[in-house]
Amino acid sequence: MFHVTGASAVVDWIPALQATALCLSVLWLLLALSARPRSALAIVWAVFCGSIAMMMARGLVGPDAGLWYALLGAGACATCNGFWLVSRALFRQGPPFAARHLAYAGTVAALIVVVQQRAALPPVVAVTAAESLGLLSSVALVLAFREGLRGWHRHRGTERAMRVAFLTTYGGCVALCLVAPVLLDAAGTGNVHAVCAAAAAATILLVTQGLVTWRLRHPLAPAPDATAPDAAPLAPAAASPLDTASRAEDIALAALLEQHMRSQRPYLHAELTLSHLAHALQVGEYRISRAIRGPLGCRNVSQYVNAYRLDHARTLLLDPARDPWSTLVVGMESGFGSLGAFQRAFKAANGCTPGEFRAARRQPGSDAVATAELMR
Repeated sequence: MFHVTGASAVVDWIPALQATALCLSVLWLLLALSARPRSALAIVWAVFCGSIAMMMARGLVGPDAGLWYALLGAGACATCNGFWLVSRALFRQGPPFAARHLAYAGTVAALIVVVQQRAALPPVVAVTAAESLGLLSSVALVLAFREGLRGWHRHRGTERAMRVAFLTTYGGCVALCLVAPVLLDAAGTGNVHAVCAAAAAATILLVTQGLVTWRLRHPLAPAPDATAPDAAPLAPAAASPLDTASRAEDIALAALLEQHMRSQRPYLHAELTLSHLAHALQVGEYRISRAIRGPLGCRNVSQYVNAYRLDHARTLLLDPARDPWSTLVVGMESGFGSLGAFQRAFKAANGCTPGEFRAARRQPGSDAVATAELMR
């Protein structure tokens, strides 16, 4: 149990931490609202930041604020449920959520509002709402943590580091809010919980803002449709005028994208992403992705960009003037970020390593063009 001086020190920390979290949440809210193009991640992150801002403001004004206290409490209804949607948008390929996910988050939000007004409700309704909220919000906490584990074995480098930062921060903050009040506030004053909640909110806001910024600049490529049948249907339905117009737009955009790739050669930059291409052509990322998977016939933007990089690498390997260049230099000059990525992509496309490709060209009597075509 705290001594009197220790308890007083804890109380003194509450407004400062709540004000810090309030300032951060408002700042991140404004940044999210100004993001262009608007994405699902930016929207749910803005909703979560707004909800945290209202929760911190509610703690600062206190119950004496009357109606404002109740209104701020109603606005603070997208915390654990909102963060679950943020985690889905961070680590999911393609559309991050469907109607059922929004319905679940909305149900939790409604229960939060109801529980805050429990004093005006019949006891049975109040108890049922509180128990339901406890169950559903706990599930949302677990689901958010689970999203951070998505793609763990598939991703390396920055993507793996993102997941480590998310899981460490989120898991640590949840554990702090659950364990610290039990160990340090035996009297049940609620002061320790208030301090932990404000500190956890500020920490999550700081770390997650970095993750959101990175994801908005480096979106995950849409997952290939594994449910699509291998064979074409026997009697395909006639395309509607809307489908025909959409197809024409995709073809036109694919032509513009091809022209941009050939004239500007953005693929030579290792940091090229889907968002960069969308910004260069002034269209939405989903349209670039649709053109790549449709008229251009690639699974995703990585496959499409790597095809240009591999063509450039083959040209360099066939040039005797580039023989002093190492395989690493050829890969880096072609836009690959590492030697391993270059060698894997090259062997997958050509059936041999870059070194074997170059050695075949150097063989006496070999024809460079024929060698290139044979190795493709």
